[in-house]
This record gives sequence, C-alpha cells and structure tokens, in this order.
Amino acid sequence: MFFDVVTYIVIALLAISGLFYVGLVLRFFFVLGKVRAGNSDVNPAPKVSILIAARNEAEGIRACLDSVMAQDYAGFWEVWVADDRSDDDTPKILAEYTERYPENFHVLTIKEIPEGVSPKKHALSRMIEACDGDILCLTDADCIVKPTWIAGMVREFEPGIELVAGHSYIPTVPGKSNALICMQAVETMIYRVAGTAGIAMHLPLTSTGNNLAYRKSFFKNVNGFDKVIKLQSGDDDLLMQKLAKERPWAMRYSITEETFVTTEGKDTLKGLWEQRKRWASTTIHYTPKIVAVLSTIFLFFTMLCVAFLLAPFSFKIFMAWAVIFALKCIGDFVLIVRGLKVFKQPHLLKWCIPVEFIIAPFTVLAVIFGLLGRFKWK
Repeated sequence: MFFDVVTYIVIALLAISGLFYVGLVLRFFFVLGKVRAGNSDVNPAPKVSILIAARNEAEGIRACLDSVMAQDYAGFWEVWVADDRSDDDTPKILAEYTERYPENFHVLTIKEIPEGVSPKKHALSRMIEACDGDILCLTDADCIVKPTWIAGMVREFEPGIELVAGHSYIPTVPGKSNALICMQAVETMIYRVAGTAGIAMHLPLTSTGNNLAYRKSFFKNVNGFDKVIKLQSGDDDLLMQKLAKERPWAMRYSITEETFVTTEGKDTLKGLWEQRKRWASTTIHYTPKIVAVLSTIFLFFTMLCVAFLLAPFSFKIFMAWAVIFALKCIGDFVLIVRGLKVFKQPHLLKWCIPVEFIIAPFTVLAVIFGLLGRFKWK
C-alpha cells in the first residue's frame, strides 16, 4: 500500500514537472529563432573599459592580454587588470604589459580584502571606481577574445539596453579533444542557449562573467554589488537579476560571432565539480519568478533520478520514466541542434547523447552541494 502511494506521487511529480520542462524547451526553440544582432551606431563612440580580475594567472594570462590588446575599436578604450594578491609571476607579467602599453593598460594591485567579501566582486568594484569607460566589458584571465570583441559588444547597446550577455564557449578539436572537454562544451552550450532564449523572453536564467558588458551608469544606479558582495559567486548573474527585477527588457544576448569568447574547460572531474557547485550556489538569490522556474526544472531533474532508481521495482514508474525521458531527449535534441547552428559548433552534436544521461544527476548534486556552501573558491 505504501509503495503504491509512493508510485503515484513519483509519477505525478515526474509528469507535471516534465511537461513544464518540455513546454519551456519548446518556447526556447521558437524564441531562439527570433534572436537578432544589435545595430547601435552611436556617434561619438562610447568610451569602453575592459575589466579583468586576476589571481595567480601566470600560466595563461599572456594569451588573454595579447587578445585584449589587439582590439580594433575606433573609440576610446582602456584595459584594467586587478592583481588580486597573486603570489606567482602574474605581477611581473602585468608590469611588462604596463611598460609596453603605457597609455591604455592599467593595473590595480590588491593587497588585502575586507573580511567576508567576495574577492572578485571586490576587485571589480575597485576597477569600476577607477576606470573611465561608459561601457564596461568584462572577461576572465584565462579567456581569449577576438579583435572585434569591443566593437561587436558596443553595437548591442541599442537605446534602452543596459546589459549585454556575451557568448563564451569551450573550443574543441574533432578527434583530438577528450570526452570530458567535449561533454563540457555541450553542457556549456546548453547553458548559453538557455541564457539566450531566457533573456529574449525577459526571463534571464543564466549569464557568464567571462563575456559580459554593462553600462557604468547602470552599475552605479543599482548600487553595484550591494547586498550580494559577501556571496562568493554571482558577479555576473546576480547583477543581471537586479536589472531583471525592474527592467528585464533592458538586456540582450549577443549572437554575433565577432563577440564570441573562448574559455578553457576543466581538465579534471574535481575541477568541474567545484565549478558547477559554485555556479549553483547563487540561484536562490534570483528573482522569485526565476527561482520558481529553476526550482521546477530542479524538481524535474530530481524526479528523473528518483524514478530511475525506483524503476526496477515498479513497471509503472519505469514506463513513466521512459516516456518522459524520451520526450526530454527529443526536445533537448531539437533545441541543441538550433543552438549549435546559431553558435557555430555543429560538430558537438554527437556528444549530446552521453550528456543527456549525465546532466540530470550531475545538476541535482551540484545544486544541493552548492546551496549548502560546500565548494572551494580559488
């Protein structure tokens, strides 16, 4: 009797949350087909400040800085790098670039931070206070940007737009990149597709700090990272949520290839696990509407895992799991195909199947541990 009750509860929750998920995926699919590139042409061109927070990035920061300093933007632009208590060769490398580019390359050295404050948010706040740009373009020290990055991002700032979320992806080499990197690339693409469609629907679900731009005036008007500065993560999405509370239409996602940024995937499962937990840790601080949407998705993923575990003991649960999971796979596949076309990575299609089987349990565990604060920060 007890197991019969459990069976019907599991099937009901799986079906309800599953139908919600499939409906959301279909909305994403149709909205993604309508996303367009920005076409702002302000004269004179706005001043732009590129901001990079760095801590012990000696291994890859040269490649990042070389790409950043190669911008072809016609207006005023400058670069600010916050050296956040690095104890490797990062300060030495930054000194070299300061000497090489004395006019528009600046280093902000941070020796200590207030207790309990997010290091990255603290670094960004300090740079924003010091810089001269009207538009702030943010990336990370392990990323590579195109020479057209600034110009492309600025074109997205049409009248009324305060924030632009840019696309970043993990580069892969067909036949050479290992399975972990390829599956990360697919998972990252899924997040970017959801982020693009969500912003287009005025339902911003996700963003990334390694390719983000916003007006300095917007940052000032919302009091920057006030009330969230003690949270270790969320220098990107939590700022976006502040805008979403009042003006969700004042943001857009850039789909133009000239603004795409490459980022390195995690080489180990441990590194990937810590990163995903950190990302999940901020979701409860989103707007109530978005928390409700994400909670329903989390419920669906959880019920998929529960039903899978109970399926050997109940044919009804097995059939419900099989049907709902098949619908999920079909919906995800159709959406991902469109996303891969929009973001120019069709070769990743073959990795979608293994990701389908892994993403639900991985996401559930990452959210649980992330919300409990059990993750390591750099």
